[in-house]
This record gives sequence, structure tokens and C-alpha cells, in this order.
Amino acid sequence: MPSETLIQIENVSKHYSTNPLKSALALDNVSLTVARGDVFGFLGPNGAGKTSLIKILVGIMTPDTGSARIAGLNSSTRAAKLRLGYLPERPYFHDFLTSAEFLKFHGRLVGLDDDVIDGRIPALLEKVGLKRARDQRLRTFSKGMLQRIGLAQSMLHEPEVLILDEPMSGLDPVGRREVRDLITEISMTGTTIFFSTHIIHDVEVICTSVGFIDKGKLKGLGNIEALLGKTVKSMEISFTLPFEKDPHKVQTLERARRTMEGWVIDIESAADKLEDEVNGVLGIILGEKGKVRAVIPRKSTLEDLFFGQSR
Repeated sequence: MPSETLIQIENVSKHYSTNPLKSALALDNVSLTVARGDVFGFLGPNGAGKTSLIKILVGIMTPDTGSARIAGLNSSTRAAKLRLGYLPERPYFHDFLTSAEFLKFHGRLVGLDDDVIDGRIPALLEKVGLKRARDQRLRTFSKGMLQRIGLAQSMLHEPEVLILDEPMSGLDPVGRREVRDLITEISMTGTTIFFSTHIIHDVEVICTSVGFIDKGKLKGLGNIEALLGKTVKSMEISFTLPFEKDPHKVQTLERARRTMEGWVIDIESAADKLEDEVNGVLGIILGEKGKVRAVIPRKSTLEDLFFGQSR
């Protein structure tokens, strides 16, 4: 049974006027869909068009052509906006408020009753790791704490779709890990998540599907397992040779590199020839009285795909 589409973007283009005679193309005929329950990573370099598309998706900017829909509703309508939670790349908070006051303010903005807000605040603060900061003013928060309270406000009205613009940007490694783990935890509740980033590793770790954008044009789109899981890209053979043997003087092993534990040689070849080449190298190592420590397959990474699409 096909999954329900919660995010639908069709043929969206957007220009920005830089002066009366010139405009810059930010988005060029972009189309994509995200199914219910997916974690979609929108990947691309800075200035590629990620934030422009997100602003259209959350209804704070209109496209020149095309359409964006949330759960079948035009993204510019209030009904669509109530179905989603949003954390912008550079959120601005009323820093004189405490965590609880901040959440109550935003809960009222989306029309929740005070009793409902008060009932949800403790669990939300605990989920984002800010239980002890309930009465702490936001002006005293670190960057990571601000990201977490921002995530809390985006989830307060229990939206079906969560849209996050560069949620790990500017965080130190610990902060990035905390926010990444939190996004993973949220996704396990069935919430559909769309987040943009230029950090490829974060997408590989937490996303089910990905889109690549560069210079406003969508370059690649698909399920991560389908994109990365089909073929082995290369093989890494770790081995040792007798002390008197130098692999650089042995044909086929001259590309080997030394490590602290011995030698390593990388073999890259077409999929239909890779096995034969690996067997050939193993035969040479054993013929030189060497020992094979490990044979490790290397599959394509999103970085391989991303830079391949960007060329």
C-alpha cells in the first residue's frame, strides 16, 4: 500500500530581483515529495536554495511558479501551517522570557488553551533536556540550549510535519550530537521530518531519504538505502608481508600504503570485475608468504553521490 504524501512540491521556481534590470535564480523547477513518517534530508552547499524552498514550504514566501502543499493543503494557508512545526536557521527569541513563558507564548499563537499548554510543557522540556531550565531566562542559554527550546516550541502543538532549517548549524560536536539524537527520537514517534543541512554525515546517520540541490536545481533525489545499498564501490585489503618483503617492489602491490598494523591496498573496479581483481591480489599476497588480515567492502557514500552530482 503506497505511503501517504505529506509534503508535495511541484515545479517550484523563484527569482530574487537584485536591481530593476537583473534577477537571480534561487530555485529552478524543483519537484519532490516526502511520505508520512519519512526523515528527509535536504542537502546542498550554502547558497544552494535550501532556505528559499523551506520558506515557500512553510508559507512565508510565494514561488514565482509551481506549488507547495502540506497534507494536500496549499502551504500558504493557515490550515496547512497548523499541520507543521518550524525551526528557522537563525531563530530570534524573546530572551527575557523563561522556557515555560516562551512555550506558553507560542502555544497561544497556535490557538492552544492554557490548560493544554501547561500540561505539555513538562514533558516537552524533559524530552529536549531542559527540564531544569524551566524557569531560566533564554538570554542565559547556550546555542545548543536555544536549538533545543526551538525544537520544543516547534513540537508544542504536536504537528504532523516538522521542518528544520540547518538545525545543527553553528553547534559544537556535542551540541550537534544532542540535536541529531533528538531528531532521531522525534522521528520514532511517526512525525514526518524535513530538514536542510550542508553536513553530509548528519543526513547519512538519521535520514530515510535525501534530495541534493545545487545552484537552485535539484540534482538527485531518492531513498538512502536504494541510493547507497546497491553495489560495493571498492574493496580494502589489509595484509602483512614477511619483514624482508617490500610490497612496492611486487607487481600489483606497488599501490599499497603502510599503516601502523601493516599494509593496506584499495581496489576499485567495475562491479563485474571487482571480485576477480580482489582474488588476484589475495593470490599475490599469499604467494609472497603474506597474511591477509581483513577484506573490507566499501560502498558508495552520500559524499560520493553529492560531489558526483555537483560536477
